[in-house]
Amino acid sequence: MTARPTLAGMLRRGHWQVASVTLLLFGLLLGVIGHAVLGSMQARHLELLARTTGYSIEAAVVFRDLDTIHEVLRPIVQRERLGRLQVWLPDGQLLTELQRPEPTGLAALQARIGRWLMPGRAEAPVLDGSGRVIARVELDSEGSDFIQLLLWGSGAGLLCVLLTLGVASLMTRRLERTIVEPIDRLAALTRSIRCERAFDRRAPAAPIAELNALGEDFNAMLAEIDAHHRHLQQDRDSLSQRAWHDPLTGLANRAHFEQRLEQALQVSLQQGQTFGVLYLDADGFKAVNDTAGHAAGDRLLVQMGERLRAVVREGDLVARLGGDEFAVLLQPLRQVDDARRIAREIGRAMQQPFDLGASGCFRCGLSAGIATFPQDGDTIPALLDTADRAMYRAKQAGRQHRRPLRACSRSRLP
Repeated sequence: MTARPTLAGMLRRGHWQVASVTLLLFGLLLGVIGHAVLGSMQARHLELLARTTGYSIEAAVVFRDLDTIHEVLRPIVQRERLGRLQVWLPDGQLLTELQRPEPTGLAALQARIGRWLMPGRAEAPVLDGSGRVIARVELDSEGSDFIQLLLWGSGAGLLCVLLTLGVASLMTRRLERTIVEPIDRLAALTRSIRCERAFDRRAPAAPIAELNALGEDFNAMLAEIDAHHRHLQQDRDSLSQRAWHDPLTGLANRAHFEQRLEQALQVSLQQGQTFGVLYLDADGFKAVNDTAGHAAGDRLLVQMGERLRAVVREGDLVARLGGDEFAVLLQPLRQVDDARRIAREIGRAMQQPFDLGASGCFRCGLSAGIATFPQDGDTIPALLDTADRAMYRAKQAGRQHRRPLRACSRSRLP
């Protein structure tokens, strides 16, 4: 997959491109203007130099004194860096010519480039005292001065480019702090929320108005998502509560009990633990329902569930299987006697009367059947069957010895 460019990289390249194009255009414009100005200045300088040279050699030309002419012209050629200086007579005859030695190496290249970029030629008449033209001076510029000036200008331009790129880099870093960093923080926040589902986090304020507005809109969206997520969580908890718990007593329902029983069996098989199952059935619940009504029966079941939860251990599971039937999962068990002890504590807890409000006070016990793994079975159906048969025997034995249901003073039972 092709890597996408980053915003910081695009800003940096954009600054450098703008700076480079600006400097290039500025350099070209400056070069054109400089070439025109320098060409004009060189033309005037050569013209003035030609007239001055004519004044200097006037007497020597009149007397045809070549030695004097050479003595005058040679320093001028060297000092002014002239490529060639010629003196012509009015009849077209060349009186004398002076040339600088042809340079070699880099100097020759400079000279050729200079003559190509800045060709310079001037001429002026040589007048005698009466104003008559006695000769003509012609000058050709070598152009090396222009090349040196061009080199200095190029060096200065390169320095300007480096300074401009440095300034562009500083501006890019400043833009990264003001633009890229807030966007990066917002992107990091988005990733953390997506991965950790932390909808309570918020984007910090940004120094730029548009980015700050974006952050505020993002925070508002997060607030809405957080509220919606909380609402969904509440609905999920409510559905889970209804799916796994009895709506009347709040105890685990049959499905929850069977699931936990399956998990207890798997853990016990892997780790060699023991667990127990209590099957419980209310004694005399039908009489309470028939005498005091179904509302009183519901209150009785709720109070039974509360007493069961108060007696069992923290890790044990109490479930209502339906009607007046309850079950308790005891996990783990160190020994079988622990299950019997808990069953006896449940029996004692049920001995106290149940206050059913306006319906009166009633006594209602629980018949319990116990099954332990693996002593009473190594499968769930075997354990449940053993506990159910034990509970049925306990209920039958209780009916033979149990006295009639007694109620406290507020009971309306006969």
